[in-house]
Formats: sequence, C-alpha cells, structure tokens
Amino acid sequence: MRKFLTLALMLSLSLIPLSLLSQEKDLKVPMAIGFYGGINFNMHTPAFTINATKFDINKTGFGGAIGGIFNYPLNNTFVFSGRLGYNPIGTTLSKLYNNNTFELDASLPYIELAPVFQFHNLFPVKPLYLLAGLEFGIPVSTSAVLDSVGIKQDIETNPNLRAALVLGAGYVLKASKSVWITPELSYRIPFANVSSNAQLSKWSVSQLRLGLNITFSLAKDEAEPPPPDVSDLKVGFKEIRSFDAEGKPKPVESVRLEDVQYTELFPFVPYVFCDENQPEPRKDDQVMIGKTESGEFNIQRLEPDAVKINHSTLDIIGIRMKQNPSAEITITGTNDSKKEKNDKELALKRAEFAKNYLIENYGINPELINVRGSGLPTKPSALSVDDGVAENRRIEFTSSNPVLFKPILIQGDNQRIADPGLIEFIPSIQTKDSIVNWQMEISQADKVLRLNQGTGMPNALQWGIHPNELTNKQIPIDYKLTARTAKGYEGTYTGSIPIEYFSSTRKKSEDLPDKTVSKFSLILFDFDKYDVSKSDQEIIDNYILPAIKFNSTIKVYGYSDRIGDEVYNQTLSTKRAQTVADIITSKMKDVKINVYGVGENVPIFNNESPVGRQLSRTVQVHVITPK
Repeated sequence: MRKFLTLALMLSLSLIPLSLLSQEKDLKVPMAIGFYGGINFNMHTPAFTINATKFDINKTGFGGAIGGIFNYPLNNTFVFSGRLGYNPIGTTLSKLYNNNTFELDASLPYIELAPVFQFHNLFPVKPLYLLAGLEFGIPVSTSAVLDSVGIKQDIETNPNLRAALVLGAGYVLKASKSVWITPELSYRIPFANVSSNAQLSKWSVSQLRLGLNITFSLAKDEAEPPPPDVSDLKVGFKEIRSFDAEGKPKPVESVRLEDVQYTELFPFVPYVFCDENQPEPRKDDQVMIGKTESGEFNIQRLEPDAVKINHSTLDIIGIRMKQNPSAEITITGTNDSKKEKNDKELALKRAEFAKNYLIENYGINPELINVRGSGLPTKPSALSVDDGVAENRRIEFTSSNPVLFKPILIQGDNQRIADPGLIEFIPSIQTKDSIVNWQMEISQADKVLRLNQGTGMPNALQWGIHPNELTNKQIPIDYKLTARTAKGYEGTYTGSIPIEYFSSTRKKSEDLPDKTVSKFSLILFDFDKYDVSKSDQEIIDNYILPAIKFNSTIKVYGYSDRIGDEVYNQTLSTKRAQTVADIITSKMKDVKINVYGVGENVPIFNNESPVGRQLSRTVQVHVITPK
C-alpha cells in the first residue's frame, strides 16, 4: 500500500497542465495567515505481541487533520510555513488467530506542530513548489482498547512524542488579491515508534496527507505596474544594401527580376566534416537519407543551392559509384591534431562510417572501398584558429575516377534571376532594456521565403536569392523584424522592396535585349592558396570556354573565407580571380573580361559551417551572352 501511495504522489505532481509551462515571472508568495485541512492515509506497520497475540499485519487507516497556518516569505524562493493543528493517526489493528479475531483499537490523537519550508520558483511551472520540514506531535490520549474474542481490555499505549520528516509538494492558486488556495500533498516519515510500552514498542506510523491550505495575505496590495512604455523600444534598419562588382555596399531601392536562359555549375566538396571526438558527420552539415530511402535519391532533384547540395555528399558519391560500378575510392579519416591529437583510431572510425554507409545504403562492393585513418589532412586548414581546427576533423574522398567528384550542372530556360542576388539587412534596435529574442521574416505574396530567429541583439542578416525563388509577378518583397525585451515589450518594423519583372514576353514586346547567363564556381582552392588545381583546370576547359561566344562578357569574382586578416583576404581573392582570368585569356585572346577581388566582405556562403567556409574559397565566373 505504501508503494502505491508513493506512486500516487508522483503521478499527481505530473498532472499539472503543460500549458502553464509558458509562465516566465517568479511567483511572489506574501506573508499570510489562514487554516488548513486534509485527509490522512495513516499507514501502520506493527510488529508486536500482546496477550500472546502477534499483530504483524500492516493496516491503513483514514482520518482528518485541521489547523492553522502562518507563511512568512524569506525571499522569492524560501517561505517559512508554520502549522499548528490536530492530527489523529489512529486505526484498528486486527489479527486472526485460532479462528478468532483479535482487535486493537487505538485513536492516537496528536496536537501537531510542523515547522516546514516551501521552495518556490524552481520549475518552469511557477505555481508548483516543494515542501520539506519536520512534524512534532504531542499525544492527547494514552490508552487503546484490546478486544479479545468479545472481552475488551484497556491497554496503556504510553505514546511517544511524535517526530517525523515531512516531504511534499503543492500548487499555488490565487483566488483574489488577498486570498490564496493551495492544494498540497505530503508524505510523513516517522523517526520513532508510536509507543514506549515494551509490549507495543515495534509499531510505527507513516502518513500520506492530501491537504488544502486557505490563506489570507497580510501584505499591502502592490500598485499595478504601469503599462509598458513601448516608446522605449525602437525597431528598424540602419541600412538595406547590396554590393557592387567590387564588393562595395550600395542601397537597395528595388530588385530587377529577369527571365534568362540560366546555367549554373555547383562545386562538389569531397569532404564530410565531423564534430569534436565524434566518428559520425555533423548533423548540420550532412543530410543522409537513410537506407530505406536510398532508391529515392536523385541528384537532379537537389535544390539549386551550393551549400544544400554539399549536404548530400555521401548520397551523391553513392549514386555515382552505382552508376560507375568499377570505380574505386579511398576514404581517409583525419583528426584536428589538438584535442584529438594522435587519435588515429577515431580517424579510422570516421572513414569506416562512410564506407559502411555506402555499402549498406547503395550496395557498393566493399573491395572497391579503401579506408585509412591519419592525423591532420594532407592539406590542412589553419591550425591556430577554431574555424580551421574544425575543418581538419573530416572524412576525405579521393579516386582515380574524376566522375565521382564532378560538379553538379543545373540549367534551364526562363530561370528568374534577381539583381541584386544578395541583399543584406542591417538591423537597428534601440532600447534601455535587453533583447530576449527577435525574428526576421521575408515574404512575397504571403509566402514566407526566409525566417531567421535568434536571441540577443541581431547582427547583419544576409539573403541570397536563388533562381526562381521569387514569383513571376511584380509583387513586392515584404520584410518584418520583430524584437522582444526582457520586460515583455515588443516592437515591429515592416517594409517592402519593389520588384520590376522582365519576362520573356515583355522583352519581346518592348524590344528589350535578351541574354543567357552561365555561372561557374571553381572549387576547391586550398586554404590560403590561389593555384588552380587540375580539376578546376578541367572545369575551365570543359565548361567555361565552350560557353564563351564572340559577343560574351566575362566577369570573374574572387572570394575568401573569414579566416585571417580582411586586407590579406582581399588580396588573396584578387589573386585567385586574376589567375583564372589569365588562364581564360591565354586560350581566348579577344574576350571581354573583368576581374574583381571581393574577399570576405561579401560572404556568399554561411561561414559558420565548415562546408560554407570551404565553398567560400572560390572564384565565380559569370558568362553573359546577348541573344
């Protein structure tokens, strides 16, 4: 029975409505006086013999408790709660012996004094509190009645002073400004036996009480707080800007949306990155479709986004190995040489994870996959900064068959391309309070295109507009920034950016020039390098040069990641762009070509992730050809 009642205590506490989890402010319990009442479940544990009759069967008796209560808060967490009242814990113990029933009827009334402490504001459910303290009971009656086959006999119980540990929980309900109602559940564990009578000495009583406290506040009513001064919170934007060809900022007044014949070559990064001391890929950097879905993966259905494409590295390699059944591959696991230093076993586990994934999900012949573990990669990233160290925890893929790592080409007619293709929002939030959270929403025609959320003061927010992301109508882009402060204030700023849409039909009717746009990214430039690799040379020969016509204009943009000095990265990105331009002009003498070193000023990919930083070490070549 005791186990059942303990379980009931735990279960009852779990029934607090989950909707109350949203409460944020601490509950303030006032100094108060009142009364309490409760139903007692008295759990008797006898083990004594009287008049040759052994009473050893546990028995639960029911009773009621009533008394007065005084609450005194020490702070928002600790509240002293003193109780004085009447607590009968008696019952009738019975025993069947020689076909006769023997009963001991003991009322055991006590005057109860209970100094306890309430512990508030420990949980997201603020009205819920814990209870701990002591119970002291002064016995009122000193006798019991023993019924032996109809013969009743008074027995001196000589009850001890009752002392017990009180543990429990309660829930505060405010009925009005001055009246508080508190249901409470407590469990009382005795320190001593009931009686000092030698015959009754082995007899203890624990107690479960379901109670209700009604108290009346003695504190003066606090004045209602003034309404929030929302004028203290000003939300807006310092600037909404794009960047010119040289990476210099300029304000965005409108977006030109144009139907063009568009081709984009997305680079493929043959690395998968892992978290520190973990053999499996980072969840944020690698999306694995799983064994049951392997047949559904299709490279051509990937979203035209370089970062998202490179979140499917293992599946792309798996599909290409199935399409090229004789292709062999080497998978190398590496470590960061810092906290993972000399842990080649971890590096090998990384490689083996990738091997097992290809075998289990794509049925690749294990004999075609070689694995090994090493320390640092052959071409490591920076060893002295966290970004570089994180990039060295990876799985590398190499093969003599270049088709496994070729870039992904996506092309189509009438792709809607936005100019500018990157918009940067720089928020401005002024308040004397602190910002708890914020939300930035970009939408068009009630369709949410981007939703960014965060805590604290927001930094610059960048939006790279994908082909066909905007609708084929002249509907403006709407943006909304919402910020909330610690005091509960909320401010919102909304605005819009007009769109001018040039469809293929409009170009023909207005005799506007039409064009094709081809965009190529070269990857990978090694960290802090500007040499064009053999694979990038093949991209130039096989993709870029065939796209250039006699009337084409070529724009070459160099970029870098955020690691290192900004001025140094600007120079490095220019060298990358110029190296590629020199290769193109060496093979096509009269081509119109412009070179721009953008550096890290325009982060074309999210540099918070290793994949984004790898993709940022790039040169993009735009081939624009009038039709």
